[in-house]
Amino acid sequence: MCYSPANMPVRQLPGTDVRLRRGRRGDLDGVHALLLDGSVQRRSRFDRRTLTGLDQDVYVAERPGGELVGVVAVAYLRSLRGGRFAAVLDTARAHAAPGGPLLDHLIAFAEERARRRGCRQVRAWVDPDDDALRAALLSRGWQVASALEAALEIAC
Repeated sequence: MCYSPANMPVRQLPGTDVRLRRGRRGDLDGVHALLLDGSVQRRSRFDRRTLTGLDQDVYVAERPGGELVGVVAVAYLRSLRGGRFAAVLDTARAHAAPGGPLLDHLIAFAEERARRRGCRQVRAWVDPDDDALRAALLSRGWQVASALEAALEIAC
């Protein structure tokens, strides 16, 4: 027999009209609008791979009318040498004020999902110019690591 996991239920953020759910193909235009940086050179390839990989989860925050106001992406990896399973917070963007409560909710949600998947560590890959995400992570008690290898404690 083949079993597949139940769909992730939609989660309403406390005290808001915003709900979190797994991203779908129809959300990709909204995701690109939230990213705003135009760094995706080959959008069709990006779109094809964004929501289909088993090694990454993309969740969106939306208002009742369907407007996307936030996105969080978490990539998962396993160290062959150490046998560790870790999550890397790849993207967290919120349409609301930078560093606002929505960004904190997205980060907390990513941390929870990583723990549920059995990750022993959650780290973040933060772009040098993403001051809002860096500030939100530091306010939540995250520590700065200089490189992914150091963050995952893998000896080179």
